[in-house]
Amino acid sequence: MSQSLLLPRFSAVKRGDKLRKSKLSRHLAISILLLVTTTAGGCRSTDEYAKLSQAGKTYAKALDTLLDFTADTQITESSEALLSFDRDKPQTRQDYFNIAKEEQTILSAIARIKEHNRLIVRYFSLLQDLAGSNAPDKASAEVGTIATNLNKLGKELRGTPLLADRQSRFAQGVTKLLISSRIRGALRQELEVRGPTLLQELQTQEELLSVLGGQLKSMLTRIKGFREQRLVIEPYAQTDPIISEESWIATREETVKLQVTAEELENASSAIAEFRGIFQDFVEGRSSQGRINNLIADVDNLLSVIETLKEK
Repeated sequence: MSQSLLLPRFSAVKRGDKLRKSKLSRHLAISILLLVTTTAGGCRSTDEYAKLSQAGKTYAKALDTLLDFTADTQITESSEALLSFDRDKPQTRQDYFNIAKEEQTILSAIARIKEHNRLIVRYFSLLQDLAGSNAPDKASAEVGTIATNLNKLGKELRGTPLLADRQSRFAQGVTKLLISSRIRGALRQELEVRGPTLLQELQTQEELLSVLGGQLKSMLTRIKGFREQRLVIEPYAQTDPIISEESWIATREETVKLQVTAEELENASSAIAEFRGIFQDFVEGRSSQGRINNLIADVDNLLSVIETLKEK
């Protein structure tokens, strides 16, 4: 199992986790919707606000789903590797624990990424409070705490081996946010102070999404190799003929197609990394209707590919 892998599953996703993810996604969607409608003029249609709300909701859901699936996939790959090593030569308890330890390191990494996503959802919720609150001081205090924690965790993620090859992109510094004149009051003050930092954290997620696609493709490729050897080649190479030929054909077809689906997943996960640009467009007063439509379509495609892989 490659030590470069830094992304896997929190064991299984519990029902409570699913409910919490649903609430977080819904909060992000509502926050963005109210944030824009309370700060922008009337030149944008209700449909655009609804589209942005949907984009925020589907983005948060897609990232959590991708993280959980990556975790599942890593555990599957580890299990296949353990069986493969055991077939090659007798293994010891220490051999098992060595791989399990590496796997746990990866699970800890994905825990931080999921927490980063949760903090971004909460930050957007607080931006909504700043936009509509008659007492912005309380919201400002909490948003400052969330932003500090978000930036701290973001620095940790940007310093991990996972993003080692992308440091030059962060070295360019944070992008200046040109806030629209229609955004005023406490919300404007917050975006002026920490808007660039928020863009950097969204960029961090953007880079993570891109890397995730490549990591998943690599893991699925290795799983394909393990399964093809275990379920297809070994039965075929036995002295006795294959008993259930139709079953063997179906297994081989499913295994071979795993590589094709892995490439589709890599493309889909990279394609949804558009949310930073969409948010920046709205804050700076530019229309991003086309980008919102594309993001929603890409997220739907990503979730569809993941569901297909879950069935394999």
